[in-house]
Amino acid sequence: MTANGFGRLSRVSRLVGATGDAVVMRLWQLDSADPEELRYPIKMFIWIRWALCLAGIVLMIYRPESEVLPSAILLSFIMISVVVNAVVHGRVTTNRSVPLQWMFAISVLDVTLITTSIVIDGGFDSHLLFIFYYPALAWFAAFFTSLRLSFAWVTLVAMAYAIVSVTAGEGLDLAMRDEKVVVVRIIVMYAVVALVSLISRAEKMRRQEALKRERELQRERMEVSQTIHDTTAQSVYMVGLGVESALEMARGTSHELIAKLEATLALAKSAMWELRHPIDTGLIFGGKALNQVLRAHAATFTSITSIPTEVVQSGTEPPVSAARRSMLFSIAHNALTNALRHSGATAVVIALDFHEDGLRMSISDDGIGLPHDYAERGQGFKNMRASAEGLGGRLAVDSGGSGRGTTVTCEIEHAST
Repeated sequence: MTANGFGRLSRVSRLVGATGDAVVMRLWQLDSADPEELRYPIKMFIWIRWALCLAGIVLMIYRPESEVLPSAILLSFIMISVVVNAVVHGRVTTNRSVPLQWMFAISVLDVTLITTSIVIDGGFDSHLLFIFYYPALAWFAAFFTSLRLSFAWVTLVAMAYAIVSVTAGEGLDLAMRDEKVVVVRIIVMYAVVALVSLISRAEKMRRQEALKRERELQRERMEVSQTIHDTTAQSVYMVGLGVESALEMARGTSHELIAKLEATLALAKSAMWELRHPIDTGLIFGGKALNQVLRAHAATFTSITSIPTEVVQSGTEPPVSAARRSMLFSIAHNALTNALRHSGATAVVIALDFHEDGLRMSISDDGIGLPHDYAERGQGFKNMRASAEGLGGRLAVDSGGSGRGTTVTCEIEHAST
């Protein structure tokens, strides 16, 4: 490539960079990507980038010397790409969100690496390196569903490729109509972006409709929770107080009357406890973290049953959807219900362990243990196991028999949270 050609390429690169900076400033106002919705496409994007890095290394080994750019420059691009890719891969693996600004910066880096590789490999005559533009542009369109933004980006990329094709290496052979090949390749770039953008926009609209329905359902759940708290729960609580007063007044009288009152009081406490499930589930859909809701739930359990209950936590709770938090909460509630009705426990401990691989929740009591056929009795353990499996996790029940207590444990891997 001539000095004038290289100068034109440098000016175009500065223009592309300046335009990219303006786009980044616009993107800075966008929200971060949702890890639950975009985890899989981000993983695919990462592996494609690893493939690009590998292709760059192979090219550098195959063409160690270049009249256009020294291999050290290509190596620097590859090293930067590897570092950035490792950081994003780590965030995805640890279930953290990836800001869209990062995705834009990575797209700029990818296009720069591909363009540089084409320049080193001879421009238009390079060996199919231009094909890597297509997945890079496709993933950009998948993450940024704005059609105008995607077309602005593909226009910049097309301009860069056209200039490289003209100026790098031996340029275009007009006698062989190479310019038509370049035009077709650029048209394919636009077609890829248009197709992916349309699919992404349709998928985004579908997700937004689903989110709207879910928010409406959450609002209804919260309203039901508040209604139960203000009406039914208060009535049951007053009934319980009345039964307790009647029981105190009946002390020293008929044993049969006392037994009936005690049974009625136990039933009232059980009803009060069961009503806490929809009430505290409303807290989850109101945005409360799982550990916060469980602490409030444990305090209520102690207040109703007089069984001391505490929540211990290790690690930091990761972002978990309301639906998943609700299923975990249901497991804990059912385990506490079993402790109330069947264990005769004097203490209960709820342990939450958040770690890199996922989370572990266990509910332990010091009661009489479970009978050997506990799994066939009622729906409690069946419901807990179904909830754990619905979360992609597993449920384990450890009961040492009479007097040795029971521990119910739910473990969920990171990908399921």
